[in-house]
Amino acid sequence: MYDLIVIGAGPGGYEAAAHAGRMGKKVALIERAALGGTCLNAGCIPTKTLLRSAQVFHECKNAAAYGVRVPAGVEFDLDAVIQRKNRIVATLTRGVEGLLKRSHVEVIQGHAELVSNNTVAVGAIQYQARNILISTGSR
Repeated sequence: MYDLIVIGAGPGGYEAAAHAGRMGKKVALIERAALGGTCLNAGCIPTKTLLRSAQVFHECKNAAAYGVRVPAGVEFDLDAVIQRKNRIVATLTRGVEGLLKRSHVEVIQGHAELVSNNTVAVGAIQYQARNILISTGSR
């Protein structure tokens, strides 16, 4: 029996799970996709990373207006930009994994279904907890 089961490993879910784990509670975190949620994996972070690359490209193309000459011209390497974005996302995801591990949170991969007030099923396996926190975001 867990003290807390958190459904959803986005920013709210993983922080709540880690906090409870650091307080000595027995905690499970259930996530069907990647740790970090939409923001980290497909929304905010990737978008800001791509936007920053576009900003740097734009500044380099317009550097002459600031008295800076770029002699060979500027090229946009989309493959390198995507690789950079993937590295940043992977680094942050590893950070979330490390936080949960240090907080002694058990991560369960799969789709959670509420069975009763204190039972959650992931596939054929059922987990029980005194408290269940649903942190699945806006979807």
